[in-house]
Amino acid sequence: MYKLLSVLFLILLTTGVLARSFDLSVYQDGYYLRYEFPRYGNDTWFEITLGQRQGLAGVIDQVKNKASK
Repeated sequence: MYKLLSVLFLILLTTGVLARSFDLSVYQDGYYLRYEFPRYGNDTWFEITLGQRQGLAGVIDQVKNKASK
């Protein structure tokens, strides 16, 4: 059990260190997770976005997404 927990912790630590952008927010009515990989590179290999940020930050994200398209 301890080996499993230590491996999971090591994986989380490694993915967090190698991320270009990592943002996790938990609200009462939802959550927001954004992860971009790799840290050192010109192009992101993959990007994961789950949930939606609330308030002004959510509005800014929507504007950025529309502007990038």
